[in-house]
Amino acid sequence: MFRMTCGGAGSARGQRRRAVGRGRWYVGGGLVVAVVSLGSLGGGGVALAASDPCGLQPGPPPTYSHVVVIMEENLDYKTAIGSANAPFLNQLATQCALATNFHNETHPSQPNYMAATSGIASGVSAHTSNPSIYQQVSSWNDLEESMGGPCGVTANLYKRGHDPAYWYTPIGSAACKAGDLPMAASDAGATTIPTAAFTWITPNLCHNHHWQKGCSGTNTAAGTLQRMDAWLSGTVQTIQGTADYQAGRTLILVTFDEGQGGTTGENCASPANTDPSCHVVTIAVAAGVHPVTDGHFYTHYSVLRSAEAALGITTYLGNAGSASDMRQGMGF
Repeated sequence: MFRMTCGGAGSARGQRRRAVGRGRWYVGGGLVVAVVSLGSLGGGGVALAASDPCGLQPGPPPTYSHVVVIMEENLDYKTAIGSANAPFLNQLATQCALATNFHNETHPSQPNYMAATSGIASGVSAHTSNPSIYQQVSSWNDLEESMGGPCGVTANLYKRGHDPAYWYTPIGSAACKAGDLPMAASDAGATTIPTAAFTWITPNLCHNHHWQKGCSGTNTAAGTLQRMDAWLSGTVQTIQGTADYQAGRTLILVTFDEGQGGTTGENCASPANTDPSCHVVTIAVAAGVHPVTDGHFYTHYSVLRSAEAALGITTYLGNAGSASDMRQGMGF
């Protein structure tokens, strides 16, 4: 098998080399409710070994029927990659397509959620009239674990700042209530299987690398990471079990809003910024994806551009228009 490399800054896109190795490539809306019990231990235990979700098909399709974005929270790249407390995340990083030079836009959280869905890192607790990917697609869902009711109804383990659809006024109240939906909580992963063209999934404050009263397990660095990883394991495996995923028609993009720490308003979207709080993990997971490590510079604007392109959309919103498309480097 082959290793392929396409370096980061200063390297020609598509440059490749062969080497002996274990097969890693280096390159620089209806809903179905699921009972989830795959690949994780309850109570925030370490995720169990799971089958390889990538490499099931010889290559990616021209476009996908479904794109699913899963946004986790507050975990920098150096803490995540190689951590024994995140075995499933690291399994995905090894078996699928890992972006090694991915930056969030800024701090705190909400502008990064908005950047990934509109191409504009709009403000905290502020509604916006910016267009979004929700208006571009044929069908969509924003699945918010533990939300109190459709379209931003508050609840203990839900945070509106992690719910991008809620903030876009052009969506309209009726469409928001139909598409921005609560998802029942489970330590074992998402309890709703995405079926829309575009699905955004936000885990609750127990499963997104946070902790607060009402969460299982302990409020420790190891415990929060293990609980996040177990939830992610169950979620990806549930989607992996669908016919559309097995046939190569579903793409999952796993990303993080920001790393730990940082400064409010910091320009993390600069390639020159070396602050670890600006460097996060992003992984592409699909049946037609093969093991890849991509060192090109990406941001959440790249997530939006790539999601749009993967769904056959050719009009890119906001800063997605000038962002790098991840599909070539990551092989999806």
